[in-house]
Amino acid sequence: MGSVKSAGLSVLLLSFLFYIADAYPNIDLNSKIFTDTMGCEECKLGMNNLFSRDRPVYQCMGCCFSRAYPTPLTAMTKMEIPKNITSEATCCVAKDYYEVEVYGIR
Repeated sequence: MGSVKSAGLSVLLLSFLFYIADAYPNIDLNSKIFTDTMGCEECKLGMNNLFSRDRPVYQCMGCCFSRAYPTPLTAMTKMEIPKNITSEATCCVAKDYYEVEVYGIR
């Protein structure tokens, strides 16, 4: 009887692993539901409390996304300088920057 339970548990575990492996490519990494469950917030500029002493110091916080893929042939023919790889990304971009001194380091 013990070997039947062990075999049943092994089959159940194996079927669960196959289910996860089959679902993995279908996961949308940009999905708000997926990023919220993984603890990722929207990528935005936020104040760094550690370095913000006399002046506020901002840095990019949250999850950023980037990917690269082969450039479609129709788009490549329209480019002045053809590039084989096209990339896209979402990230924080600062409009201005200022040099600050932190712990005597500039």
